[in-house]
Amino acid sequence: MTLAIRSMRPEEAGAVADLWRKCNLTVSYNDPEADIARARACPGSDILVGETEDGRIVATVMVGTEGHRGWMYYVAVDPDIQGGGHGRAMVKAAEDWLERHGICKVMLLVRPTNTKVKAFYENLGYAEEERSLLTRWLRGGPATDTDPADLWTIETTVTYLEILKQPTRPTVPAPSGLRLGLQRAENPTVSFYRYLYNSIGAPWAWVNQRLKTDEEIAATIHDEKVELYVLTVGGVPAGMVQLDRREADVVDLAYFGLMPEFIGSGLGGYLLNWGIDQAWSSMPGKVTVNTCDLDHPRALPLYQKMGFQPVRREVCRLPHPHLFGLEVPAHRR
Repeated sequence: MTLAIRSMRPEEAGAVADLWRKCNLTVSYNDPEADIARARACPGSDILVGETEDGRIVATVMVGTEGHRGWMYYVAVDPDIQGGGHGRAMVKAAEDWLERHGICKVMLLVRPTNTKVKAFYENLGYAEEERSLLTRWLRGGPATDTDPADLWTIETTVTYLEILKQPTRPTVPAPSGLRLGLQRAENPTVSFYRYLYNSIGAPWAWVNQRLKTDEEIAATIHDEKVELYVLTVGGVPAGMVQLDRREADVVDLAYFGLMPEFIGSGLGGYLLNWGIDQAWSSMPGKVTVNTCDLDHPRALPLYQKMGFQPVRREVCRLPHPHLFGLEVPAHRR
């Protein structure tokens, strides 16, 4: 059997985690789904999978970089097909990946009691080095009763709001003394969209779009029913409004926010007012938006001030901000 080795696709995360569990690679304080999310979010890592001709994921390796060193984790082969050279092929694929990224040394951890796995790597040319491995748990660990979900996800309350009639309120004027521009981004590049989303959302732990591939983002932002508007101050991007008209008779204010440097400049109310008016330009049955308690503390009151009414709330879990190198917003610490 020959496996096709490639990068994991987002929709395969569940199958990969299931394989790791089947191979007994996880322990009680591990969250494989969170490890997958972290690897996907980090540009210096990847998850390679071995796929059979009928589309089954039967082998994996997680690979990542750290300075001049590379690491391998989660080398797994389905127990039903072990012994066929697939583990060797996955290790070679990981080594090739590291070489392409300029890494000159690869490292991995093997427990002393796991003599079979140690022998496997020794047969591939790996050698044990005399080093002391020092560790300290900063959160969780085997000596605590912390739920792994609390280490890799964060609980948040999401409020869903809507407006059923076009507001008749006075228009919010633009702040004086600023050279403003506000226009639709036609066929925006994925890199530009990520720049806006990541920069605006970083203080408020926006993570959903960070989990998506370039192809997934492109499919959304290039849809003719999705509109991205960019606010500029003196030619510098200062904020964004994303409207989604894909649902019949509904316009969703999918994303709205300001660059951190422009918060407090009086632009928030102006941009939101403009975005709401733009949403109503197609005369939908309603305009919707949602926010959560990780967002700016003034976000929910501002939406309500602009006419949005809460219709429901729900508690959910999101990938933890630290998986993406982000901090938890100060008001939630």
